[in-house]
Amino acid sequence: MPKIKIAAVTLNTTPLDFLGNYESITKAIENPESKEADCILFPELCISGYGCEDAFYKPYVWTRSEEIIKELKSISKNQILIVGLPVFVGSFLYNCMAVLYEGKVVALVPKLNLANTGVHYERRWFHSESEFINRTISFAGDEVPFGHFIFQTKHWNFGVEICEDSWSVQKPASFYSLQGTDVLFSPGASHFAMEKQKIRRQIFTESSRNQCNLQVFTNLVGNESGRIIFEGGAIFASTGNIVKEGPRLSFTPFQVTSYIFDPDTIRAAKARSFRDSKPNSHRTEIPKIQLEPLVEKKEGNLFGFSVLDKRKENETDTSPSSVRFSVYEEFTKAVSLGLYDYLRKSKTKGYTLSLSGGADSATCALLVNSMKEIAKEENGNSTFPSLQINEKDLLVTLYQKTENNSSLTEEIAKTLSEELGYPFHSIPIDQAVDSSVKLIESVLGKTLNWKEHDLPLQNIQARVRSPLVWLLANLNGHLLLSTGNRSEAAVGYTTMDGDSSGSLAPLAGVSKEFLLDWLDDIQKGNNCFITPKESIRILRNTKPTAELKPLSEHQEDEKDLMPYPILQSIERKLVYLAVRDDECLESLIREFPWEKPDVLSGHIKKFKKLFMISQWKRERLPPSFHLDEYGLDPKSSYRYPILSNET
Repeated sequence: MPKIKIAAVTLNTTPLDFLGNYESITKAIENPESKEADCILFPELCISGYGCEDAFYKPYVWTRSEEIIKELKSISKNQILIVGLPVFVGSFLYNCMAVLYEGKVVALVPKLNLANTGVHYERRWFHSESEFINRTISFAGDEVPFGHFIFQTKHWNFGVEICEDSWSVQKPASFYSLQGTDVLFSPGASHFAMEKQKIRRQIFTESSRNQCNLQVFTNLVGNESGRIIFEGGAIFASTGNIVKEGPRLSFTPFQVTSYIFDPDTIRAAKARSFRDSKPNSHRTEIPKIQLEPLVEKKEGNLFGFSVLDKRKENETDTSPSSVRFSVYEEFTKAVSLGLYDYLRKSKTKGYTLSLSGGADSATCALLVNSMKEIAKEENGNSTFPSLQINEKDLLVTLYQKTENNSSLTEEIAKTLSEELGYPFHSIPIDQAVDSSVKLIESVLGKTLNWKEHDLPLQNIQARVRSPLVWLLANLNGHLLLSTGNRSEAAVGYTTMDGDSSGSLAPLAGVSKEFLLDWLDDIQKGNNCFITPKESIRILRNTKPTAELKPLSEHQEDEKDLMPYPILQSIERKLVYLAVRDDECLESLIREFPWEKPDVLSGHIKKFKKLFMISQWKRERLPPSFHLDEYGLDPKSSYRYPILSNET
C-alpha cells in the first residue's frame, strides 16, 4: 500500500485580515514541505482569525470567508485541504472546518464542543448541535454536505474534530475510530499557557493509543488579537507515541510540519487491540464521503499518494522544533512573540518603558530585547527595517527620580539599559510633585504630611510620572509598557493613572514570585534566550520596593503586603481553586510551617479584603497576555463583580 504524507500548518493569523490570512495559507500550500502531501491541515478559524469576538456577528465576516474558500478550491486540486472558518447555516453561526478536494468543497464539519472557560467564550458567538448531523447546504458554489462524516480515499480514511472536541470526555473521534478511521485531524486554536504542551502531548498520545490511529493536531501561532498568545507546536501521535512535533512559538508567518505514515501499520494495531466494548453503548452510524482522485500520477502511482523515503524516516530529529523548553524559556519566548506581534500588528515603532530599577521593569526591558534577537534570528536582519523600525530606538527607557529614590535603583536602571544598548534618560520630578501637592494644599488650606496623608503622597509621585513617560512614548511613536504583575493586580498594589498606565501589560499574567525566580534562572545561565546581566545581579541583592515613601522608612513590598510566595499561594487557592478560607489556612500551615497560624490567617483576611475592593482597578488595567494556568484580566480570564456584598 502507498505511504501517505500529511502536512500540518501552524499559522499566524490576524482577525478580519482576510487577504493577509489567505496569502499566508497559499504560501504554506506552496511551501516545499507541503509538496506531494496527500492532505494539508490548517488551524481552526484560520480564514477569519480566531479572535474576531463580536465581529463574528457581522455578515461580511461569513461572506468574506466563503469568498476565500472559493479561491482556495482551485489552488491545489489534487491535495485534500482542511481549513477553518465561520459558516452561517439556517439561523445559526457555526465554527467549521471545510474539507476541499478536486476543486470542490467536499464537506463542512461543525464543531460539537465549544470552548467556554478561561479565555474562551465561543458560546457567545457559535451554535453547536447536541448530536452528529448530516444535511446538505449551498455554499461557495457547491451543494455541500454539512455535518459529521468519515472521509474515505482509496488507501486511507480520516475524520475531523475541532480543538475542544479533542479535550472533551466523549470525543467524536471515539465514534469515528470504531467505524474505520486511520487518521484523526484535530485543528485547533489552543492558547498558550506555560507547560500546556505537556498536556496536549498526553491527550493525543493516549487518544491515539486507545483509538489505534494517527492523530494530527495543528494550531494557530502568535499574538493573534492582543491578549491570547498561540504557540503552534503541531503534533503527530501514532498508536500511543509522539512521532513528530512541529516548532513552537515561531516568529515566522507559518510553519509546515509533515509526516509520512503507512495505513497498514494503523490497521494492524486495530486488529491487535480492538474488541467489542462492554457494555455496548449506543453507536451512531457516521455517514461516509468517498474521495476519488480524478488525475493519476505518472509512473503508475496515484497523484497525492507519496512514496516513503526511508532515509528521512530513520533520521534523528535534531531541529529546533525538537528542543523542549523549560518553563522559564517558554515564558521568555511566548512574551517575546506576544510583544513582536503586538508591535507589528499595531504598526508602531517600538516600546517606551518607565525603568525603575526594580524586577518588573527590568523584566520588561529584557523581554523586549529578547524579542528583537529572536525575531532577527528567525526572520533575518531585515526584520525591523522592513517594519520601518530603528533597532537602536526599539526600546527607550526613562528613570524618574524623587528624593525617595535611592541611587542604587538608578544605577541598576542605567546599567541595564547600557547592557542592552538602548537609550536611557533620567529626570528629577520633585519639582513637579511639589507643585501638584502645593496646588491641593492651597485648595484645602492645610499642609499635607506623611503621618496623616501617607497614601495620597505616595500615589501623587506615580501619577506625576505617568504623563511624562506618556509624552516621551508619543514623541517616539511608541507603545507604553505597563510593568505590573498578577500579584499586584490581585491586591491592587498599583496607582491608577500612575504606574498602571500603559498600552500593554505584558507581565500581568504571572505572579511576582515567578518573575523573581525567572530572573534567578537567567543569572544561573539556564535561559537559552537571555544571558546573565550585572544589573540583574545587583537587583536581586535588593528587596523589592516601590520607593514612594521617605528612604528613612525602608519601604519594602513584602512589608506592605506579605511575602510573595504566601501571596501567590493564597491567590491560587482562593481565586483559581476556589477553596474555603479554612481549607486555605490548613494548606498554608502545611506549606509554610515556620509561619504562625494567626499570621497566616491575617494574610488570608488581608488578601481577601484587598482582592475584593480592587476589581475596579483590574477592569482598568491595560491589555495583558494570558500566560499561566489562570489569569485575572476581566476581559479574557476572570470576571468578577465590581460591587458586591464582599466589597
